Amino acid sequence: MRLYSPPPRYPELARRARIEGRVVIEAIIDESGRVTGSKILAGLPLGIDQAALEALESWRFEPATLRGKPVAVFYNLTIKFELH
Repeated sequence: MRLYSPPPRYPELARRARIEGRVVIEAIIDESGRVTGSKILAGLPLGIDQAALEALESWRFEPATLRGKPVAVFYNLTIKFELH
């Protein structure tokens, strides 16, 4: 579960080009709930991928547990980019 997840910045070039969609990321969430590694599985152009990865660096999650102890896990997540 996400505890803290500020939205990513929308790159100005992508905003002007009216690019919308989803970025799918595979992330490793460590025992403290921090993202320690990530890679793009499905992305978008014009800096949107990088904006998603940068935002993910500040996100915090409730750590997964195994037998009551926190463990690192792989987690796929989707970040949606929409113009309003």
